[in-house]
Amino acid sequence: MAIGYSQQQKEFLAKRPADVIQYDTVEFFHPDFGYIRLLANQFSDQVFEGVSYQAASMQLPKVTSQSTDDTRAGSVIFGRIGVIVRQKLLQITPLGAIKYPIKATLRQFQSGVKTYERRLYVGRDGVSIGVDNAEFRLSVDNPAKLANEGAFYDPSVFLGLQTS
Repeated sequence: MAIGYSQQQKEFLAKRPADVIQYDTVEFFHPDFGYIRLLANQFSDQVFEGVSYQAASMQLPKVTSQSTDDTRAGSVIFGRIGVIVRQKLLQITPLGAIKYPIKATLRQFQSGVKTYERRLYVGRDGVSIGVDNAEFRLSVDNPAKLANEGAFYDPSVFLGLQTS
């Protein structure tokens, strides 16, 4: 599944001068492991807007004309960093996994200037780690909100409950 860009963004990308280098980045955040900032398919780390991004081999969602309201936003597939990903994911506590989703931010930089940003989420079942790769399935919706459909227990509503 691919992510959608506006018509203006697609026109800009099509008319970009040949000497402008485009960098694609992805940033993952969770309160239990902090930030993971990765730079797609480059050989050396780069700094953009004062933030360092680590070079990594990965496939990002492709640019298409799909609308941005689609709940599935594609997948980020990493090659050969499964051990690093696994170490970070093991830092997530059981409560943290339920309460906070992993946030993903896709950014594009051209000649060091940010030209595109999209904030997404990784669902609870959105991580697969294999021998050769790791895959994060992205979603537009916050899975923590989708899972909490029931009402909270309130002593004024549920009589018999006592507050501590």
